[in-house]
Amino acid sequence: MSDTNAQALYDFANKGTLLGMLLHSYRKLLMNTDDMLPAKVISYDRSTNTAVVQPQIKMVTTNNLLVSRAAPASVPVFALGGGGFFINFPLIPGNTGWIKASDRDISLYLQSGNEAAPNTGRLHSFEDGLFLPDVMDAINISGGDANNMVIGSTNGAVKISLSTSVLNLAATNIELVSETLTHNGVNIGSTHGHQYIPGSGAPTETGPPE
Repeated sequence: MSDTNAQALYDFANKGTLLGMLLHSYRKLLMNTDDMLPAKVISYDRSTNTAVVQPQIKMVTTNNLLVSRAAPASVPVFALGGGGFFINFPLIPGNTGWIKASDRDISLYLQSGNEAAPNTGRLHSFEDGLFLPDVMDAINISGGDANNMVIGSTNGAVKISLSTSVLNLAATNIELVSETLTHNGVNIGSTHGHQYIPGSGAPTETGPPE
């Protein structure tokens, strides 16, 4: 299908000039170079942390026709981490984000995790991409958290909110699993506990204090 709002592929003001030829050639080169585009998840394998994603910006042919870009077979999903810790999300089809192309073929590096030569001559291709999850505008931040760092569900039902002086946890149910639970250096996990019943106004003692 055609798009009457598509940007012209050529600036006719430069027609017949050396500058026009160079600019047109440079544009054609860039059009065949992948860099970064919004994308949606088609499928996700959490065991390998790889996803098949569909770039969301179509290609425009010389006839001004719109053509969907090919979905890379599988690309790594960005998982922020280091020092033995990481953050990972249970991605589902339709989740949004960005696909970022690597400079060269990274397939051999992904197989070994070690420094490796590029396996092919590919340059700036989404086949060597990385998917960066991004909920875009699907974020629910309450007014009280306007200046806080927030980790939470997109519907706002569960959150961890950090200000410069307060840590706030909010959820319908909170479960703690631990062999020991201490408060100001005192173990309150094994012989002394609290149970909060919604609407009761205060925690209820469940064991003798230490």
